[in-house]
Amino acid sequence: MALYGINKRNGGRAKRELAAGVKTGNDLKQVYTIDFSQGGVKIGGAKLQLPLGAPVELFLEKKGEKIPFLGRIARNDGIYHINRIGRDANAFFVKITDERFSAFVKEAYQV
Repeated sequence: MALYGINKRNGGRAKRELAAGVKTGNDLKQVYTIDFSQGGVKIGGAKLQLPLGAPVELFLEKKGEKIPFLGRIARNDGIYHINRIGRDANAFFVKITDERFSAFVKEAYQV
């Protein structure tokens, strides 16, 4: 896991840039996570375009297994530089509606 940046919210939290997948309809795109919270995850991808309010399925990896979570695009966060790929990317916040997500984040990332 790659950790980058200094957190502005509280000193013990770092950004997590991990490869993930986001599925809208039948279209699956590779994205990168930017930051996790209990309610969702900020994702980014080069040329990524997602409509606000659109339902999505987010695939996060844990111990080699891809775990799907249902959510909606809550906001467009504009351009964000992703250190892992060395590029600027379009960033979006996905509000996760899946009840398993909070436990997943606590266990996997200690947020």
